[in-house]
Amino acid sequence: MSNLRKLGTILMVLVVFQLSCTKLKQAPTEGALPIIGLNQTNSIPSDWGKLISTTISPDIPRLVLLWFQDEKGDIHLASFDMRQNKLSPNAGVIRRY
Repeated sequence: MSNLRKLGTILMVLVVFQLSCTKLKQAPTEGALPIIGLNQTNSIPSDWGKLISTTISPDIPRLVLLWFQDEKGDIHLASFDMRQNKLSPNAGVIRRY
């Protein structure tokens, strides 16, 4: 009887696992990041969340990349030109899915 119970338990576990699996959302196709236009080049939208990092490219040291993360986990990228003292009107976003 214990072998029959073990087999029944294993079958129930397999059925529960099969029923609990859900298909994941389709990942976005590869390619360029979506571009977001900034209405103002002297401020960052507050809904972009907190500044999480800054980077400087050795090839273009006057540009500072500002990385923000919003409440959903999306990453927003803005470029600040230190010579012109303003943000680029184009910003990128890396969406979480």
